Amino acid sequence: MTYDSSWDCPHSPSSEANWQESDCYWFYDPDRGVGGFHRIGQKPNLATGQITAFVFARDGERFVLNDSYTNHRSIGPEDRWASGHRVGTHVAEALGDQKMRFRWEEPECDSDLEFYESFHAPRNWSKTGHSDSFMSNINSDGHLECAGKLRGTVRIGSRTYDIDALAHRDRSWGFRDNGRVSMHRYRMFSGTVGPELSFASFLLDLKSGGRMVAGFVSRHGVDEDVRGLRVVTAFDSDGLSPMSAIAILTLESGEAVKIHCEGVQGFMTPVPEAGPASSDTISTFTYGGKTGFLDLELSTNPGRGTYVPTADDLTLLAIEPGLSTSVSYAL
Repeated sequence: MTYDSSWDCPHSPSSEANWQESDCYWFYDPDRGVGGFHRIGQKPNLATGQITAFVFARDGERFVLNDSYTNHRSIGPEDRWASGHRVGTHVAEALGDQKMRFRWEEPECDSDLEFYESFHAPRNWSKTGHSDSFMSNINSDGHLECAGKLRGTVRIGSRTYDIDALAHRDRSWGFRDNGRVSMHRYRMFSGTVGPELSFASFLLDLKSGGRMVAGFVSRHGVDEDVRGLRVVTAFDSDGLSPMSAIAILTLESGEAVKIHCEGVQGFMTPVPEAGPASSDTISTFTYGGKTGFLDLELSTNPGRGTYVPTADDLTLLAIEPGLSTSVSYAL
């Protein structure tokens, strides 16, 4: 499938109860030290929506709002229109020409951001089709990934920041059934330094055996599918907070792209499918003398335990809702 502007707009749901549509984006402005993650998800047939937001200033405060896919907020027909959708005060709207606007207002944090530049054409995980059968159970109708630039304002507590950030966004729509996968040790590794290098990739264990890897690397508008992903992660003393990682993305051609990242700030995202020890860490890496950003997302639950960590268990990751002081990842 080739991208067209309709991919960025709400779609007509099928009759399945678990048909969903969501917008996600990750971002980091290394000059301002401000970054985060935001997800707006809807299940129109169930009249519910979910929000996840994590925003931080490296030398200031951080904010967490996490429905964990289990807190169901009410939505109605008025929360979907031709160019956008919303859950509460959280809004995603297509502006055309691959551009998006994202907004929210919470007492302790708000934002008004525009994804204004794409480094490559928005695309699905695989162009070779090797993941199509699998993805038909996860995002049956469509999915896109795109790296680029994001600008606007973010308020965290009493401070407002103007940012011009590197960013990565995705959209998915369709029937979602995670019943085929075991997400107890999944890995997602996506980011960008600019048109020189952008990438998106994931690894999931299948309950039937084996693993599913999908993704791509884009360099100056030329992209190639990822067929292998290995992410070696260094954790802090809590055994839960990722501090750094080395990823090897093996391409269709056999080329291995190695990326070493360092964590900046992260939060714990316990969700039913991924287990209680999943996390999302905004990180940086260097490529061609430039500083890039990436999202290091993973679950560290190989024993498939059910204990959900608390703030007392964590050295670096945020988990409590609301504001807290950002922490240093420096050794």
